[in-house]
Amino acid sequence: MARSARRSGYESLPGAAGLRAWARRHAFSLLSSLGSLTRQPIASSMTVIVLAVALTLPTALHVTIDNVERIGQGWERLDTLSVFLEPEISSDQAQRMTSRLTAWPEIAAVDPISPEAGLVELSGQLNLGDLGEQITDNPLPWVLEITPESEVVVATLASRLEREAGIDLVIVDLQWLERLDAILAVIQQLISLLAVLFAIGVAFIIANTIRMDIQNRREEIEVMALVGATAAFIRRPFLYSGLWYGLLGGFLAWLFIRIGLIVLSAPVARLSGSYHTDFQLFPPAPEVTALLIVGSGLFGILGSWLVVGQHLRKINP
Repeated sequence: MARSARRSGYESLPGAAGLRAWARRHAFSLLSSLGSLTRQPIASSMTVIVLAVALTLPTALHVTIDNVERIGQGWERLDTLSVFLEPEISSDQAQRMTSRLTAWPEIAAVDPISPEAGLVELSGQLNLGDLGEQITDNPLPWVLEITPESEVVVATLASRLEREAGIDLVIVDLQWLERLDAILAVIQQLISLLAVLFAIGVAFIIANTIRMDIQNRREEIEVMALVGATAAFIRRPFLYSGLWYGLLGGFLAWLFIRIGLIVLSAPVARLSGSYHTDFQLFPPAPEVTALLIVGSGLFGILGSWLVVGQHLRKINP
């Protein structure tokens, strides 16, 4: 009895009643705006598809760069240094140098390659057959393939190795990787710029759609204003329409990207298999998906707010 009395007491409070009335009004506007979209399926579908296409381009570019960077993380572990020893270094000296360099804290592993093994590998790469039988005097020196620790600066390690006795040449070919990182950084900036431009385009597309809806309901809006309807009451259903357009466009863009990844998965798997890797395409991260869908919904509200506010100022200057 006391519990029901307390419940009825809370329900009788003006604040609780006002909150329930506010929730009912917004729920009605939310559902009625969705109903207005479904009553014009062709026009609404065309608008949503245009929005999805506009949102798909920058998102797809972001997903592409993200996957390329994932591949690059594997490439960065290929930053080995090729250390060519002097020609007169013997096998025992090369093995002792290998043991000594392995003890360096900057070095993760040292793989010695003998002149004979180097000649066999070179013959296989150049398709020269059994080159070792044709050459009596092997001109190749001992080579140490050194893998540095992940946090080591490769250039500093290379400079230290060059000062060691018995080392003739140190080759570090990471310029291509540095160029790739620079290119990816430029493309990331381009994607950010495109995302801003397309987001503004989404707001204008939705604003134009809402403007056409307002023109179709112009007399209804004027009558509502004459009988005392507030600007918030008139604006509310149009804001929710903009929200629905944005959310549906963002979701459809996400769906386009996922379908594209599925279509590309088989060719990428074949290409990856040809390089003896198992790389797979990764979908957009959850935060990117949330930003895509929620952000497009917010820009839909923004576009609707601007066009409805302009129309209301014409009615009540």
